[in-house]
Amino acid sequence: MTAECDIYQIETPLTTLSYDDEFGYFVAPEDVENHIKDTISSKDYDHIFIIVRLRR
Repeated sequence: MTAECDIYQIETPLTTLSYDDEFGYFVAPEDVENHIKDTISSKDYDHIFIIVRLRR
């Protein structure tokens, strides 16, 4: 099995995070959709991982 990955950096800050009583704040797909939609629409990805650094 061979895995490939593409790394894209979102330049504009996320302005919203989703919240759940059980898990607290988290990045949901709808929080980043507008930032990545144009970039990822040209490829057929199986999985998308979002990694963020949260500031206090």
